[in-house]
Amino acid sequence: MDERKIVACFIVKLWYLNIVTWLMMWFTMNHNLARRRNQQLALRNSSTKKRKRSAANDNDIAVTFKEILSESIEKLGEVLQAAFGKGVDPKPEIASELSKMDLSIEDQIKALNILFEKPQNERTFLSLDGTMKKSFVLMLLEQSNHN
Repeated sequence: MDERKIVACFIVKLWYLNIVTWLMMWFTMNHNLARRRNQQLALRNSSTKKRKRSAANDNDIAVTFKEILSESIEKLGEVLQAAFGKGVDPKPEIASELSKMDLSIEDQIKALNILFEKPQNERTFLSLDGTMKKSFVLMLLEQSNHN
């Protein structure tokens, strides 16, 4: 495993550990709040306003957690992008492979459009080997001709 992959694995594990730690803290805090709330309710009858406020607070906590998680995922993506660099754009490689498949130029262009219009098509193409790639492209071309 090269150094960049080791660094990326470390970063992902660190990110995961931070999220798990935050979740544990959030659940502990939420559990303590619920316990205190139940004790208060046992001591006195709570008004409807207080119940609505506590439900709103729970919703605020959930929204905050969602925002923090989204930011964290974005930051993780940026860190991994920095660790691995920009990478290689697979589009020229795919065009080159299609030119070697004895397809007409029109079919090559159609195949490129089909492969790039859906990311899963591109990922599938890149994950296959030689003859399977050609079969996959022919299958996609045939499906597009029927539509």
